[in-house]
Amino acid sequence: MKRTSKASLAFKLEKTAAKPTFGSSVIAALSASIQFPNLPVNIAQLQTINDALSAAISAALTGNYTAVAAVKNAVADWNNAFTLTANYVTTIAKGDEAIIRSGGFVPTKSETSPKPKPGGAVGFKVTINGTKGAIIAGAKSPVPFASGYLYAAVPDGVTIDYNGDTMVITVADKTIYINADTRRQTEFFNLPSGVAYNVSMFAFNAAGNGAAAASQKVIAQ
Repeated sequence: MKRTSKASLAFKLEKTAAKPTFGSSVIAALSASIQFPNLPVNIAQLQTINDALSAAISAALTGNYTAVAAVKNAVADWNNAFTLTANYVTTIAKGDEAIIRSGGFVPTKSETSPKPKPGGAVGFKVTINGTKGAIIAGAKSPVPFASGYLYAAVPDGVTIDYNGDTMVITVADKTIYINADTRRQTEFFNLPSGVAYNVSMFAFNAAGNGAAAASQKVIAQ
């Protein structure tokens, strides 16, 4: 499912010196267009705010402390005015990238909505492939929305349970917690308090695994 294109707000992250040039191009585009009759900040006001930022930037080049500080206020006013304008253009355009461009803004890149969690594996099967010590494990068909798979092979006497997204492996009186995550940070929940754990991680993608980080010992509170 594609999201509707919007007027990008990336201009807010541009270097201060580049903002007046962008502002001038937006003002010129809006002045030439009849698509936007009720601008939240009219053309004259946008021009005044853009000119004020340009003047503040020039004044700050002298190194005067007051002039340098004034640039921050001018940037804040500029960002606010052009953000209001961009959001208005987005409302008028209703996803039409040509209309967004006619207002002097850049449409956001096509984005897809976040994937839902994968469903369960269908037709999971484990076989021996004839090579000593080798096992083949896999599902009959791809799991919808899956980006990767985590497999586990454990001997009898070891149990695997799941607590949310965490795999819980119990060996005798010891419990191992394994998280697979698409983020560079994860959180383990419901660990026994006062127990010390050696925690490590490694990254993986379709090409394989990266080097494991050296483990660090922490005590769950």
